[in-house]
Amino acid sequence: MTVRADLLVLDGRHLLWRTSDAFRTLATEVDGETIPVGGVYGFLSVALRVHSRYGGVVVVAWEGRRNFRTRLYPPYKNRDKEPDAERVEIISEMGAQERILIDILQAMGVRQYRGVNCEADDVIGRLVGIGTKCRATTIVYSGDSDLRQLINERTFTASPGKRSDTLYDSDAVEERHGVPPHLIAALKALAGDSSDNIPGLPGIGPKTAATLLSHYGCLTGIMRAARGKADDWPVSERFRAVVTENWRALKVYYTLTTIRTNMAVSSTPPRRSQREVLRLLRALRFRSLASPAELHGLMKMGGPRK
Repeated sequence: MTVRADLLVLDGRHLLWRTSDAFRTLATEVDGETIPVGGVYGFLSVALRVHSRYGGVVVVAWEGRRNFRTRLYPPYKNRDKEPDAERVEIISEMGAQERILIDILQAMGVRQYRGVNCEADDVIGRLVGIGTKCRATTIVYSGDSDLRQLINERTFTASPGKRSDTLYDSDAVEERHGVPPHLIAALKALAGDSSDNIPGLPGIGPKTAATLLSHYGCLTGIMRAARGKADDWPVSERFRAVVTENWRALKVYYTLTTIRTNMAVSSTPPRRSQREVLRLLRALRFRSLASPAELHGLMKMGGPRK
């Protein structure tokens, strides 16, 4: 499947953290201090490749400083646990790289949005909604499977892989998860999501969850069938009690897994300047990215010059 984008949405922190591991030994001296910059280099390198493959105007979504989900469910993403010293150091280093990257993207003319009391998924949800209303072909570049719930006839996700990306449309989602995109949030609420520390219901895994959702169409339908002792209950009888006894928790999990498309966002206005991008790349010793061809590719990401 070949798709060219009008709008290419990058999941900022997800891509930054992923590439920082691939280039973790890369560091440079800035103002007399040696700092890790592998994530910045990796992000820009991958963004160049992805933009060359899919095209489109690039926008970047960032995590909000706070997230309503952690207030609703403190264990969400293990945020209720104090990080150890090593984790604190990593978070500090990544925060510094994020700030450097934001400055470079701003000079590239790339629009950036940060969630207000929400996370990057919700920012991406809002951007996808705008793209859909404008009838734009949108590709979301992220390995986060939560984002597959946003897929529609004009919206796709591209998940990075070792050899190549996996491009998801509605059919690919159903083949991979057993349910269409609009049921991904319900699937994760039922089966849990270890990456977000959402436990799901006891004993219910992805296959059982997909079977129930395919049969009843939604969580409410599953609950009604479980309470009503429906004769066509498609899985083990023991799961009737699991659903009814954990209904309140399931509704909380569903709120956690559902991407909101109407949350407030703040924006970092672009200040397009090729000279500033070149200065920042040279300061970081990114010689390959500062070459004429690569620099031209970076400047194209923000769309045509106005």
